[in-house]
Amino acid sequence: MIESSVQYLKSIGFTFRILRTIVAIVIAYVFFFFPVVVCLKMISDTSLKNGGIPSYTAKQFIDVSARFEKWANSYTQSQQASKVDFTNCAATEWPMFGAVYYLLSVEEMQKLMIQRNDFVARKVQAAFASASQAAARIIADPKTGAWVEQKWGESYRAKENVFYRMLLIMGLSSYQNITKNDKYQLLLKEQSESLAIELKNAPYHVLDDYPGECYPSDVLWAVAAILRADRLLGTNHTYLRNDLMCVLSARSVTREGLPAYAINKETGFPVSAARGCSNSGILVFASEIDPAIANRWYAQYEKYFWQDNGLLRGFREFTLDHRDVQRDVDTGPIVGGYGSVASLFGIGAARTVGRLDHSVPLTMEVFALSWPTPFGLLIPSFLSYVGTGAGCLGDVAVIFLMTRPILSEHVIPFKGGVPWVVWLACFFYGAIGIRILFDQWFYWRKYHEKRRK
Repeated sequence: MIESSVQYLKSIGFTFRILRTIVAIVIAYVFFFFPVVVCLKMISDTSLKNGGIPSYTAKQFIDVSARFEKWANSYTQSQQASKVDFTNCAATEWPMFGAVYYLLSVEEMQKLMIQRNDFVARKVQAAFASASQAAARIIADPKTGAWVEQKWGESYRAKENVFYRMLLIMGLSSYQNITKNDKYQLLLKEQSESLAIELKNAPYHVLDDYPGECYPSDVLWAVAAILRADRLLGTNHTYLRNDLMCVLSARSVTREGLPAYAINKETGFPVSAARGCSNSGILVFASEIDPAIANRWYAQYEKYFWQDNGLLRGFREFTLDHRDVQRDVDTGPIVGGYGSVASLFGIGAARTVGRLDHSVPLTMEVFALSWPTPFGLLIPSFLSYVGTGAGCLGDVAVIFLMTRPILSEHVIPFKGGVPWVVWLACFFYGAIGIRILFDQWFYWRKYHEKRRK
């Protein structure tokens, strides 16, 4: 009896050791070897280097779509938007942002999948079919705008409120373009027409996002959204193109020759300096409005904000001589002057103006520093989950920026080397993964030596 009990305990102990090793190997692969594989794929991806969508992104999109749809359905059913503090920018703005980013990504992915028409393409198309419906429901649901209703009152869909209404127009026009479903066309037309009239009649063709807060980046996105809606509705608001660009290129410009982060809507003059996060955002859609001005802005942006210290390449949040450098919800973390949001959105900005010499290394860096895993980009997912309770929105934002189309006739190819930070990240991931495996090897060696004794 005692002997059988001892044998039983030994077998349990051996089983535990086997499980311990299996868990260690899985951790090594998922969190350390897998990121190395992804980084090496990005480094060697010819589609990325030629301005296309990386092959890894197409496969990633299937998983992201499933995660996004699950979250979106839960978000609308729980009416979470009406429960959050209206001063919490992440919890209020990001769900709306995320839904629009998802639909804008689908637009570009759909073009690619139609061209490919293979097994992966069909899986991707199936993945975004129902997820697009879920995204549109978030955007159109009045409850999603609960936070702006608290700021603007019952007129939140009829007066100013540029940020929210811009996203509503951008998202619903994208949805209709993808699905050819005119379910939300009346709402789209109402918002597009009313916001266009307001912008036209405003003294300097700009309006506030929130009371007393006017951001040129959101106004420019609003004009881009209205012009996109024109193509679906048969309307014509091209006059907004010239009206806005004249103001942003002259009256609202800073000493760097770039639009200010914030301006006074009554005077059109800057009330803050130019910043990386806003100019990266502006340039994502500036080429849709005026390619020549977008290229000129990008040249100035590169001159004053691009930074390459040998280890890392990216955009600064503030110019080198700027005082009172402060991080906020728009900047994201700032490290060594580099703005995380400025550099992330810089991928989309660089792609639209054909600057592959910038967008390619930025993409490599983003993946290397985002800790890619089989279930998503760990760091963006974590930050997104902390801010909104939705881990998928970080991945959605990255895909959105990596799928921005090239809109410039002149393209500067990527010919430079891989940023050193990418190789360091690969070494970091690989070294820890190898260390885990070596620990298991020593563990079993020690175990067998003990048994022999």
